[in-house]
Amino acid sequence: MSAVHLLNTLHKTSVQIVHGFAVASYVFRPLLRRLHRDSVEATLFRYPSVGLGLDEIVDRLSSNLREQRPDGIVAHSLGCVATWLAVHNTGWRGPLVLLAPPLAALPATRLIPGCMRWPFAPLLDHRELMTASGFELPMLAGCAIKTIAGRFDFSVPASCTRHPNVEEASVTLHTHNSMLFSASVARASSEWLVRASKSGEQ
Repeated sequence: MSAVHLLNTLHKTSVQIVHGFAVASYVFRPLLRRLHRDSVEATLFRYPSVGLGLDEIVDRLSSNLREQRPDGIVAHSLGCVATWLAVHNTGWRGPLVLLAPPLAALPATRLIPGCMRWPFAPLLDHRELMTASGFELPMLAGCAIKTIAGRFDFSVPASCTRHPNVEEASVTLHTHNSMLFSASVARASSEWLVRASKSGEQ
């Protein structure tokens, strides 16, 4: 019996989904539906991702995490970095699934002029952060982290998704956004969140 099916007889795992740059909320409906089928109570954290600075996104997410403590978090793209920093700020502990996480500087963002704060502010802030001398993403104590990278993701190459804090890394045959529509990605996310949540309770 899988961890997801075992959970059906117990309780639903509450999960916060954090979207990335310039992605409409309706794109996450298939993922939300599939997570609900797996006895995961998933909600989408919404914020204006176009033009809003990365620090402001992290502040909003940090405030949300202080008020609502989900059992787990699934984040996509730039939302992964905002989540990482907000988790560190708030001391939240739990399992994380990071879909196409840009945990290093992205080659594609070199083409964005620094004057283009609108609409690219969060991408420019990410570039500045990741290329700052001596910067490293902080280690997240008490967080079981799984990453899922897309083999055909030209926005966030798999090589940019690596970090020593990651416990499990997998690569799927998807593009940057098509993984959001994938049943196998949703299942892998559910199973990681449920298994890690149950392990943390023991």
